[in-house]
Amino acid sequence: MKVATNFAVMLFLLTAPVFLGPPQSNAQGAKMTVGQTGINPGTGLFFIAQKEKLFAKHGLDVNIIKSNTAAAVQAMLSGSMHMATGSGAAAFTTATIEGAPPFVLVGSWVNVFPYKVMALKEIEKIEDLKGKTGHVGAPFGTIPDTALRFALTKLKLDPEKDVKLVQSASADAATILASMDKGDVQFGILAAPFDRIAERRGYRTLLALPDMGIPWQQNGEWLQQSYLKSNRDNVVRFMRAISGASNFYFQQKEKTVSYLMEFIGSNREDTEYAYQLFAKWADRNPRPKVETIRTTLEAIKKNTPKAATADPASFVDTSIVDQLIKEGHVK
Repeated sequence: MKVATNFAVMLFLLTAPVFLGPPQSNAQGAKMTVGQTGINPGTGLFFIAQKEKLFAKHGLDVNIIKSNTAAAVQAMLSGSMHMATGSGAAAFTTATIEGAPPFVLVGSWVNVFPYKVMALKEIEKIEDLKGKTGHVGAPFGTIPDTALRFALTKLKLDPEKDVKLVQSASADAATILASMDKGDVQFGILAAPFDRIAERRGYRTLLALPDMGIPWQQNGEWLQQSYLKSNRDNVVRFMRAISGASNFYFQQKEKTVSYLMEFIGSNREDTEYAYQLFAKWADRNPRPKVETIRTTLEAIKKNTPKAATADPASFVDTSIVDQLIKEGHVK
């Protein structure tokens, strides 16, 4: 199975009709449907925004749908979703390169790989993964899968030949742990706090991806350029709420940890551990970075050759965050 499933469904999607409806009202309570991808503190800003009623404060009625990036691509192309939040670049850049109406990144607050590669205790080094089976805990083509393959490649392992990777139908770190417990897989890629849970079960941290120092667009907001053009004010309102949630994350630790306990479904100790890590990794200014998209294009070019010549700047729109900086929402 290749990185973006090679978007097996994309042949259908690129010929499907795209209808986002007429521009929505910018009045109080303008409606948006937004996909939320992944379960970790980096994807949790929308949850803080909901708890603190920040969407309503900025005049939005937001319907959040649990998703993954590949499914969000499909939903936006079909017109049933307007934006994805907490999302990484691979699925959106791949779809655009393969001919879909273009997607664009308007904000990103985590720009490193927030994962660890966890393995059975007898696996002591990366080279020992040869011939082993690993779990990405999400569908192929989504960020955990792309991140793991990219890291293995950087460490001179061929993810197509040297290891066997398996997937989940949806993003679910618990599936990785269950599969390792049963002996079905020997390693997997986990975000905090699930790495800590794995360590308590006796598994080994084989590689901490943030330590690789690689710029990587991990958690941000993606949407189609057409929606941004016709509904810019809704996007600005949404990003005001997300920026408010980011400020809250850094300024209100106790309440944030309590919210994240509910969102992640973990105990206080594990949640606080995850909170501290993401506080270290996250950027207070969510202005999208071209270099993070450049890394994504490098990661997908083996299975999407056109990525090698794609312009990373074409996937980035900094105008929304620039406006929020002028308004004082981003410090």
